[in-house]
Amino acid sequence: MVESPPLGLKVFLASPGDVGDERALALKALESLGYDARLRGRVAIETIAWDKPGGDTPMLATMTPQEAISLQRPKPSECDIVVVIFWSRLGTPLPETYIRPNGERYRSGTEWEYLDACAASQQTGRPKVLLYRRTERLGLDPEDPDFTAKVDQWKRVKRFFAECRTPDGSIRAGYNEYDSPDSFRKKF
Repeated sequence: MVESPPLGLKVFLASPGDVGDERALALKALESLGYDARLRGRVAIETIAWDKPGGDTPMLATMTPQEAISLQRPKPSECDIVVVIFWSRLGTPLPETYIRPNGERYRSGTEWEYLDACAASQQTGRPKVLLYRRTERLGLDPEDPDFTAKVDQWKRVKRFFAECRTPDGSIRAGYNEYDSPDSFRKKF
């Protein structure tokens, strides 16, 4: 009997930097799947993540961070599964050269990654896109020198998720809410 090679799956992990705990939990969970007796030898998972240990992305001085990531890693649209996680930040704004098909600018690299994956999924059914939102209250200190920037990021996240609903309140795009990193671990 000839054994078939394992099914290769590329999983893209997208998020701004404020959900580091969740990113670490997702990386650990994806890595542990290789040890699951039901999947061992049957599935090979390659995780695409900018913060994966040993997977640093060198960045030339002439590139934006998103260009460096896109040049050296598969795009979300080229993966099988895309996991997107948000809490209090939408992420770093992209330069004016990153334009949506409707002419608007992408609001962050993470938003670009999410929309790249969703566009491909709508056309081909691949990748499967999982969107997570941390609902834990954000403690903001008005004395913090970055207070205004943090409030702006929080408002961007709220607008992003508001766009997941139509004007009549029906759901346009589903997402998974959780209230803490431990809750994320259990859901993921």
